[in-house]
Amino acid sequence: MEFVEWTEKYSTGNALVDAYHHIFFQMVQEFSLTLKDEDAPPMQERIAFLVDYTFMHFDSEERMMERANYPEFEEHCAAHVRFKEQVKAIQQEYLAHPDAVKAEEVLSLVQDWFAHHILGEDMRYKPWVETH
Repeated sequence: MEFVEWTEKYSTGNALVDAYHHIFFQMVQEFSLTLKDEDAPPMQERIAFLVDYTFMHFDSEERMMERANYPEFEEHCAAHVRFKEQVKAIQQEYLAHPDAVKAEEVLSLVQDWFAHHILGEDMRYKPWVETH
């Protein structure tokens, strides 16, 4: 899996949202670098952090879009809901069957989704939020 690194092309222009995104990218990088490190935090802790961080970030982003009266707010939130359901399902699957959840698959899913979501959906609200 090729790691997607943070560059300015991912910047939404909102300092808080960009900070969240940057931290997310750092988390993914650290996660990928420590896959083979026996001293790394257990998978359960990594997944729990991913779930908590995803929920916190989406909540913050949704409040910002709502304050700006973003016209595609509902559609954007629906994408967030779908991803929150996916990461929560991964967590539940891991708790029920730890061997069934592979770190590489989690990383690939999350990295791909966030990279496409930021470059696609988040960039759509960028001009609206900047002017409202």
